[in-house]
Amino acid sequence: MSTGNGPSGWGDAPRFGAGVPGFGAGPGAAGPGYGAGPGAAGPGYRQPAYGPPGGAIYPPQADKPGIIPLRPLSMGEIFDGAFSAIRHNPKVMLGFVALVILAATVVGVLLGQLIVPAFGRLFGSLVIGGDFDATDMGTLGSPGVWAQLTSISLGAGLTFLVASPILNGILTVSVSRSTLGDRATATEVWHRVRPRLGRLIGWSFLYLLGIILVIAIPTAAMVGLLILIGDNASGAIALVIVTYIVLVIALTLWITVRTLMVPPALALETGRLWATVARGWKLTRGVFWRTLGIYLLASIIISVAASVMGTPVSLVMSFGMASQSGLVIAVVSVLTSVVTMMVQTIFLGGVVSLLYIDTRMRREGLEVAMAAAAAEVHRSL
Repeated sequence: MSTGNGPSGWGDAPRFGAGVPGFGAGPGAAGPGYGAGPGAAGPGYRQPAYGPPGGAIYPPQADKPGIIPLRPLSMGEIFDGAFSAIRHNPKVMLGFVALVILAATVVGVLLGQLIVPAFGRLFGSLVIGGDFDATDMGTLGSPGVWAQLTSISLGAGLTFLVASPILNGILTVSVSRSTLGDRATATEVWHRVRPRLGRLIGWSFLYLLGIILVIAIPTAAMVGLLILIGDNASGAIALVIVTYIVLVIALTLWITVRTLMVPPALALETGRLWATVARGWKLTRGVFWRTLGIYLLASIIISVAASVMGTPVSLVMSFGMASQSGLVIAVVSVLTSVVTMMVQTIFLGGVVSLLYIDTRMRREGLEVAMAAAAAEVHRSL
């Protein structure tokens, strides 16, 4: 049973943890006996004195009141914590998230139907050189199937651009509560996330713009170089293309990692958008390679798991292709996307949330305030 939301910046509500300093409060806040805030303790970790404020008595399991121990985490503990968060609060981590993804998918499919005629004319002119019925889903090779699949993909992409930050907020708040041993309800999680939706969605579009620029600028430079080189220097052309690919991948990974902790900070802290973005950026300073390694490994693990879970759906897809049924292929394609996104979003959301918490424990002594908050949860049960 949840006690409400946590201390300031940590899913807070009026009757929980109001006196716990520094617990998710943002820059300048520190736990008792642990320096003045971000950077005060430096990248190295020192064990703080666990003197509870006001003579509070911590529960016997204070070293691990929830899904993780209250100390800097190993990679294995982060992965285990992400899975434990699902087991600890499945109604939110699975049920609530599935509901949001399903709603986004339905809206995306409906939006996609608005642009089916446009793609129908395009594919019709390319395939059969004329108009055709865009609703024809009878055969695999019909332009109607490709028009539907393309339109659905674009519509779902647009809705998921809005849904993804909402999902990140839901997952972050649920995981943060589970670290304290508190099982928040869907209503409590939504109450916490709702005021931050504008910032989370705004950040999603800013991040997309940043990725577009990261790709567009090197692309423009590559095209300019290729024009200057001409057609007679194949070796130089190959070098430019390889350099372009490596540069785009490197820049994309760099901006992804440096901004990885911005969504958790936006979901849990109370600062303004740009101040929180700057804070999330600074949190990854000095831990870039560790964060990159954990995130990449988590992505690989969950991609393999999603592929395994999607095998039955793939078998149905194969049946649809064998039977040349366009309708079966379209439906199965949507279901596959939903399953894959759900699995990847939940696990990676848990990993990123715990990376954020781990980094704050290493840099700011957040575990002190977390222990005090966990004691509040324990006393209220």
